[in-house]
Amino acid sequence: MSADFFFGQSRLLTEILLTSIAAMETTNTNVQLRKIQAPLALRSLQNAIMEHVADVNRRLQAGLAVRQTQTSFEVHELEKAGAVLRVSLTGENNIHYTQQIKRHNEMQSGVIYVRASQDGTPTILFSDFPSPNVEVSYKEASNRLLNSSF
Repeated sequence: MSADFFFGQSRLLTEILLTSIAAMETTNTNVQLRKIQAPLALRSLQNAIMEHVADVNRRLQAGLAVRQTQTSFEVHELEKAGAVLRVSLTGENNIHYTQQIKRHNEMQSGVIYVRASQDGTPTILFSDFPSPNVEVSYKEASNRLLNSSF
């Protein structure tokens, strides 16, 4: 085998290694961004939920209240102990939710995926069967999470 062959193989391996390192750096950057931006996404969703709850309370006199902790929040009916909606951060920096589906008298849970962005504004994605994750606004997410509880 010639020296050109070995040089070509070495060059190919170097390119593969550099591509792999760049992909790992991108992944690490995304993980760090999600770690920073996931709490922001949770608070943005909470703000949208609070606006939705205020609107529903005003229009329907529903008697809903939002209670929060550092990494989660819940929507309760004022006179009942159980939450109609629980939302919290997961260990993977996504958002987990559990919602009451009144028309079926059941609880449903799922994950809203947080997509980090370089500009500091995270977006959220719902897993919509049968299609893959669908990007939604915080207001749309609020509607999806609360409307089934009425």
